[in-house]
Amino acid sequence: MGDESADRFLTCVVKRSENDLIIRIGALILIMLVVPLVAILLLLDAIWVYNTYFADPTKVIDLPVFIFDHLDHFAGAHLMEYTVGTFLMYMIIKAYVDHEKRDLVWMDSLIDYAEYRGHDAGKMKGIRDNVRSKSARKVKKAFLIWFILVIVATACQALFISLRDMDPQSAVLVINVLIFEIMVQIIFTGAYLQRKTVKLTDLQCRFSEAFHESMKGDFPEMEPMRLEVKEIKVIYTIILNIVTLGIFGLFHLFWAVSELNLHIRTQWMYELALVRAVGKNEKVAGVEKVPPVDESRLQALVRRILS
Repeated sequence: MGDESADRFLTCVVKRSENDLIIRIGALILIMLVVPLVAILLLLDAIWVYNTYFADPTKVIDLPVFIFDHLDHFAGAHLMEYTVGTFLMYMIIKAYVDHEKRDLVWMDSLIDYAEYRGHDAGKMKGIRDNVRSKSARKVKKAFLIWFILVIVATACQALFISLRDMDPQSAVLVINVLIFEIMVQIIFTGAYLQRKTVKLTDLQCRFSEAFHESMKGDFPEMEPMRLEVKEIKVIYTIILNIVTLGIFGLFHLFWAVSELNLHIRTQWMYELALVRAVGKNEKVAGVEKVPPVDESRLQALVRRILS
C-alpha cells in the first residue's frame, strides 16, 4: 500500500493463521470425555463377551475382583490421560498468548497508520499499553514446564509399573491424586482464559472505537468492532465447582474456549472490512480478498506442536 504501517496491517491480516487458531470444541469433548468413556465401555463389553462365550463357567471374570487386581494398570491409564489433558491445557493457553501477540502487532500498525494520516493516536496508545500481559506469558511457560515434568514423571512411573506391580492402596492414591490435579488444572484454565478473553475483548473494542473516532474523516462508513463477552463471576464459579465436585469446571472450560473462538472470528470479520477500507483509502487494488486461513485440524495440530 502507500505506507509501511498499512502494509504491516495487511500482512498481519493475511498471515493471521500463523497466530490465530480456532480450537474445535468438538475435538476437546472427544478427547477429554468421549474417548475415555468409550475405552471403559469397550473394556466392560470385552469382559462380558469373554464371560458369555469363552470363559469356563467356574472361571468367569468377576468385575470388582478384576478391577482390584488390575489397579496398577488403571493407574497407568490415568497417567496417560492426565498427560494428554495437561498437553491440551498448555495448547489452550498458548492459543490465547499467540493471539494476544498478534493483537499487539495489529494495534501497533493501526496506530502508526493513524499517525501517518496525520491523526492523534494518544488514546489508542494508552489502550494498547494495557493489552500486553506478562502474566499470560508466565502462565504459558509454567504450563509448558509442568507438561514436560508430567511427561518425565509418566515415563518413570510407567517403567515402575512395568517392573513391579503397585499395591492397590498406592494405585488408588495415584489415581485420586491425578483426578484431583487435572480437575484443578481444568478449573484454573477455564477461569483464567475467560477472564483474559473478557479483558482483551473490551480493550480491543475500545481500541477500534478510538481508531474510528480518530479516523472518522477517512472511514466515515466503517463501524467499530463490537462484541460483548460475558464472564461468570468468580464466586459463582467457586460455588458451582464445589457443588458439582469440579465437573462444572470442565464445561466452564468449553465455554471459555468458545468465547475465545467468538472473539477471534469477530475480529476476523472486522479486520476484513477494515482492510478493504484502507485499500480503498490508499487507492490500492487487489486487497478486496484475503486468502483463506482455514487449515485442517491435522495441519493445525502439527504446526502448533512444532511452533
